[in-house]
Formats: sequence, C-alpha cells, structure tokens
Amino acid sequence: MKNLFLSLSILFLLAASCNPMQNTDIGPMEANVRQMSASETEMVQSNAEFAIRFFQEMEKENLDNYFTGPFSIHQALSMAMNGNEGNVLQEFLDVLAFYGLSEEEANQAVQSLTEYLMNVDSKVKVNIANGIWYREGLQVKASFKDAMNTYYNANVSALDFGQPNAHQIINNWIASQTNDLIKDILDGIPGDAVMYLVNAIYFKGDWKYQFDPKNTKKEAFYPENGGSVEVDMMDSSVKIKMHIGGNGKVNYYEIPYSTGQYQMAVIQPKNGNLNDIVSEITPENLNQWSKNSFESEVVLKMPKFKIKHKINNLKEQLIAMGLVQAFTPNQGNFTKIFEGDLPPLMISRVIHEALIEVDEKGTEAAAATVVEIVMTSMPAGPTRITLDKPFYFLIKEKNSGAILFMGKLGNPGLL
Repeated sequence: MKNLFLSLSILFLLAASCNPMQNTDIGPMEANVRQMSASETEMVQSNAEFAIRFFQEMEKENLDNYFTGPFSIHQALSMAMNGNEGNVLQEFLDVLAFYGLSEEEANQAVQSLTEYLMNVDSKVKVNIANGIWYREGLQVKASFKDAMNTYYNANVSALDFGQPNAHQIINNWIASQTNDLIKDILDGIPGDAVMYLVNAIYFKGDWKYQFDPKNTKKEAFYPENGGSVEVDMMDSSVKIKMHIGGNGKVNYYEIPYSTGQYQMAVIQPKNGNLNDIVSEITPENLNQWSKNSFESEVVLKMPKFKIKHKINNLKEQLIAMGLVQAFTPNQGNFTKIFEGDLPPLMISRVIHEALIEVDEKGTEAAAATVVEIVMTSMPAGPTRITLDKPFYFLIKEKNSGAILFMGKLGNPGLL
C-alpha cells in the first residue's frame, strides 16, 4: 500500500460563494503544498483503505442516495483506539488500516495531516475538531488526556451526564464546529454512558469555475430503475478545465475547487449501472485514474443537490470490518482511559451524520461522529458532459490523498 495515495486527494464535498462561471481561473492563488512525511503518507493510505471498505459496507444497504464522512469516523475511532492495549488495540489498528504505524506514529500522523488539510488552501474553509466528555465523578488517566490534547487538540471535559439537557452541551459544540449544519445528533445520554469521543468536520469552498445561476434549468435525470425525474441542472455554458480519466467501465472526472488542491471526483459507470462498478472502486484504481487523468476543456452540466444522511449506529458496519471486541463486554476494553477498577467497558453506539449541499457557487459539507462508551454494569462544441445518470462522488485534496467525504447520487428526486 506504500505510496498508494500520494496523488489521490480527499473525499470532501463542500461549497461557498461569489462570481459567475468564468473561462479563466478566479484569480491568482497558491496552495500551501509541502512534501508529505512518511508517516503522513501511511496515514493517508490508512484513511483511503478505511474509506473504501466503509463504502463497500454502505453499498450493502442498497440506498438510492447517501453521504458520509469516513475521515470523521476514522478520526473518532483513532481517538478511541488510544484507550486500548493488547488484542483490542490490534483490532483498532487493523480496522483503521494502521498497518505500518505504531500507536504513537499514527497519532503523530493524524496531528500533522490534520494541520496540513486545514491550511493547504486558504481559499477553502476546512475545520477539523475533536472533543471528549466523560461522566463527572470518574477520573481519566493523565496519559490519555495528554495524548488527546497533544495529537487531537481535544479537550477532555467532565460533564454531569445526569442533567436533563447534558447531551445538548455536546450537540451545541458539534453545531458550532459545523456552521450549524449538524444539529441534535445526540438524542440523550443513557444511564450507563461514561464517555463520548466526538469528531466534527466542516468544509466550504468555491468552485474554481463557478456556474452562473441564470443558466440553471429544470432538466431530466435518469435513475437506474427507469423513468426520469426533474432536477435543477447547472450549466457552465462555457468551457472550463477539468481532469478526465477512468477505464473501460468507468468515467472519472475531477472538478476543481479554488486553487485546485481540493476537488470533487465523480465516478460514473459507462453503462449506467452503479452495481457494475462497485468492485472497480479500489485505492489502486482511484490512484491510477487520478494519476492518468488528463486536463480537458469541457462544458459541464451537473445537478444541484443536497443530501443529509444520519446513521444512528455504525455497529454492524464496523463489526463487519473487524472491530468486534470493542462492541462486546470485555474486561480488556478501554483499559487506558479511566483510573481505578471499573466494570467492563464497551462501545454502545457510533453515531454518524453528514450533510452536503452543491450549488452554483460551490460546495458546503459537514460530518460528525460520536463514539459512545458505556459500562456493562453500573447504576443507571467542446466536449459536453451531462451528469444526468447515477454517480458516486468524493472530494479530495490533490497532494495528500486523504479521504474525507464520499457519497452517491442515485435518485435526486428522493432528496
């Protein structure tokens, strides 16, 4: 897997504001690109492999549309990883695809990659934030607090979980970190909960070439099940520069934001059947399609759309990916978090919510992941491209290759 994803960028859909579509770039801008360290490269590869495996689990749900933030899930579980040792730690390392990294190396890579992603493009707003709350009265080990603060910039705070609105403190924090896109993800705090590890991520970026709203018209989109639905179809009307690639089965397009460091990658089957290309979406192929893509001038048409998707518990998906012991009563779970002798701990829920809105200006997206840990016993002309058939999509950063968001637009008429 080494050097697999240096040229594949981040899965990330998000938006912003300003001028109509132009035939030239939107002004001189330079990205803060730097050479990726060896540990960062390993981290990007781990993130990419985790994202693709999670995508494969999501496809088993047979949903028409969905949107997720695998980068957020990966980072929340990486924090939870630090509470474990032995066989349980190894499960986390395997599921998170940290094959070539020790726990400390993984933490250091998370820290530096997060900083890189938040600063690589000053014209794109990226916020990645972590927070941890634990039941008041328990004592968290200093080593765990130090690791969370140092590597994840996460404040570990005591909270009276017995307060009727204690969960709203966590919800309000998530809303503040996602520009109010993710609200009320947590419905309450059960009596056996002892800790919440939370990641929130937000992205807002202008297209490099923005669409003129005057050109947006109602046009047909053709779902796989036949017929058509009317959508607001954006139209560049003039030629723009984007990268095109793929293979005999797949059309692959990279639509740039801002300086071009962040991109929306669209993966569309040539025969219109998404099921036929699920096996084609691998880290190796994504890297190859991006690396071998070529810049072309096209007139682009694509739908405006908004997807909001919440998964109340990722337990089944994560167990299927190999994270088993952490979801079962096990005295070996989370032994590095709390002081004293406690009943066995386990993850009861991994809640995930993501939202994306794509319009003429750009893309705005956010995701949040909440890991809930409980005690098992305790008191209570030019080439024209029209995206009018189902497609998968992702947003990526060209230099690092980290995967943050991914989704599927199968039937915008159901949004």
